[in-house]
Amino acid sequence: MLVAVRAEVENVDRWREGFKTHGDVFASQKISIAHLGATDDNKVIAVCETSDLDEFMRVFNAPETAEAMQHDGITGGVEVFVLDDVFLSLEDDH
Repeated sequence: MLVAVRAEVENVDRWREGFKTHGDVFASQKISIAHLGATDDNKVIAVCETSDLDEFMRVFNAPETAEAMQHDGITGGVEVFVLDDVFLSLEDDH
């Protein structure tokens, strides 16, 4: 299952560095990989692959996760998206 988390941060570089220090949290969320992206106006996204959505959400909503986000400079606007649908574009052979 893929989960995307979008947020606003004070500084993208600080967020990226801090994000990568939370391996123990991500392991407890059953995350196998996370893709990171950012905009020029300090909006960031992490797209995570988890094998246990319920555990991901339980840990995400824990006070320790809020503390980690604050440490990483997340200022607000946190949104969580469960990516539960797929569209495949097939090229026309004609």
